[in-house]
Amino acid sequence: MTKKAISIWVYDDEGASELSVRSALATAKTKLSANYTIQVSTISSKDILDNKLNEETQDLGVLIMPGGADLPYCKKLNGLGNDIIRDFVHRGNLYIGICAGGYYGARDIEFFGEGYEIRGARELAFFSGTAIGSIKSLTNGQLYDEKVGSKAVINLDYADGKQDKVYYHGGSYFLSDENAAFDMLATYSDGKNAVISGDFGRGQYLLSGVHFELCPEVYEQYALAQANATDIEKEKSLLSAISNERYGALIYNQIENMIAEVFNNN
Repeated sequence: MTKKAISIWVYDDEGASELSVRSALATAKTKLSANYTIQVSTISSKDILDNKLNEETQDLGVLIMPGGADLPYCKKLNGLGNDIIRDFVHRGNLYIGICAGGYYGARDIEFFGEGYEIRGARELAFFSGTAIGSIKSLTNGQLYDEKVGSKAVINLDYADGKQDKVYYHGGSYFLSDENAAFDMLATYSDGKNAVISGDFGRGQYLLSGVHFELCPEVYEQYALAQANATDIEKEKSLLSAISNERYGALIYNQIENMIAEVFNNN
């Protein structure tokens, strides 16, 4: 039997973190099921506007919006670009939003960084609610900035009773409208939604406030190698957590389930 083919597109354009992009490219193929033929590539805003998602996706497409900053995503994709992404998912594909990409997939965001804040509506609006962060209770009172003090390894509690440790740096929790339809996959220790998913047309979305995609080799290159003497021990402890061979597996397993559901329903 011929394996079904999946095109995984990782958004790589202004605003996208190289750490998140390179990690997603490295882990998406290796941590998803061998039951499919998987091709992993980057995609730019120009590619999306040129309709590459629709024209070059194989049996099923997965668009990963990585961590970084979502205002540049808005700048490049508002209007036609977001219409194309919504249509792509509605027709039976997947959107995976990680940290900034998770904010971007919600209808509204409220973001608080160190010394600034960002509020507003977002066009994709897969999730009927608001993505709110950063969550300073996870980082000893430190709001998001580029420094190591706003990074942490935290515990997630999953809907099936499992737990694991994941890397957090500026992500959101997801506050839904009353009676909004979505699935809670994992929560932070205070019970707030950390990872959610839902249906959109014939496709599905997953939004994550944590960086489950991280690859230890990439983290060592982009974070550890650039750390100063003051931060090096904290960065080493973060790298140690990411290096667990099961790191991110519970969320990747959920993405596998979503892929199977979309294939079965279409």
